[in-house]
Amino acid sequence: MSIQKLKRIDDTRLDVPVSYKDGMHVPGIIFVDTTLEKDLETSAIEQVANVATLPGIVKASLAMPDIHNGYGFPIGGVAAFDLQDGIISPGGVGYDIN
Repeated sequence: MSIQKLKRIDDTRLDVPVSYKDGMHVPGIIFVDTTLEKDLETSAIEQVANVATLPGIVKASLAMPDIHNGYGFPIGGVAAFDLQDGIISPGGVGYDIN
């Protein structure tokens, strides 16, 4: 995938559209300005899209300005899941520091 598929929402947010990757239930939103956008890791963007494919995700897969490649979620990634249809993932929090 490529950064060219992302769309700028405003000065501080990029949209990872549902069309970015098959299976996405919600869009991704990356909170990053144009200066930091130049340093985005393609693998971290892919992880934002992967999180958007998880069962029960609500509203959007989010990533904060410190986004970088993680284990499953990107570091700086945030997601909420429906209580009935969603998941619980320790990968969303991390394993190393806890």
